[in-house]
Amino acid sequence: MDRQLAVRAARTLFLTAALAALILPGLPGCSRKPAAKRYDLHGQILSVHPERQQLTIKHGDIVGLMPGMTMSFPTKPELMKDRVPGEVIDASLEIVEGLGTIVAITPRGVEPLPDPNQVSLSAPLGLGDEIPDAALIDQANQRRSLVEWTDSFTLITFVYTSCPLPTFCPLMDQNFATIQRAVAEDPLLKGKVKLISISFDPEHDTPAVLAAHAKKLKADPSVWTFLTGDRVTIDRVSGKFGVGVIREGGVQLGITHNLRTTLAGPGRKVIKIYPDSDWTPGTILADLRAAVQKQ
Repeated sequence: MDRQLAVRAARTLFLTAALAALILPGLPGCSRKPAAKRYDLHGQILSVHPERQQLTIKHGDIVGLMPGMTMSFPTKPELMKDRVPGEVIDASLEIVEGLGTIVAITPRGVEPLPDPNQVSLSAPLGLGDEIPDAALIDQANQRRSLVEWTDSFTLITFVYTSCPLPTFCPLMDQNFATIQRAVAEDPLLKGKVKLISISFDPEHDTPAVLAAHAKKLKADPSVWTFLTGDRVTIDRVSGKFGVGVIREGGVQLGITHNLRTTLAGPGRKVIKIYPDSDWTPGTILADLRAAVQKQ
């Protein structure tokens, strides 16, 4: 009898293990590792960031993924060696859970760098253009229009509150917080500068979420406004400002995007464009002082 029980137990254990192997092949836990997807990319390296292992690349359309634009991509460490601005490359972009990483590079020569203030592949707005109007909603759940910011120097950027990359949205938040403090202490700038952060994750970044985020950053609502809106409007506005957004596999799996910050003067005319994160609060504050003095 004991032997029969042992045999039954062994059979049960074997069947259980076999079933687990069929359902979760090669997995130590309960969830399947998301499959990586690879895409071909052709473009030009605009800047190299060895300290954070990223390349800023102006690229053409990536078939099946995204239109041509300028973005910063995390890059495998061994591929960072010998990279130079101006280099033209063919590359493989691997996407896992919304995060894109350059995993292979074939160099194709070096060409002159474009003017960073010229209109890029995805940025219809250029210097002197008027920023578009749009109906949005602020962190106080009030309807707002971009034409409201007409009489001030306005700095506009695009973020989302759950961004996991410290050199992307969190860096923009901290830079804006630094600028806000400096403006409050500068007699030349105080009362003349406004800050706008527009979220391109409206499903998560509701007015209540934005209000909590603004409070955490100590944002002065008279200076710094957070805006959101419906997906169609947000995508239209971000595209006008040269910001591309990829929602790989849906919003819950993450958002890939480039960075682009725009400075508009009174009358909503674009007077400066800051691509990527290659700027500091000090740079923008100097540009603001020059613009105010020139007014």
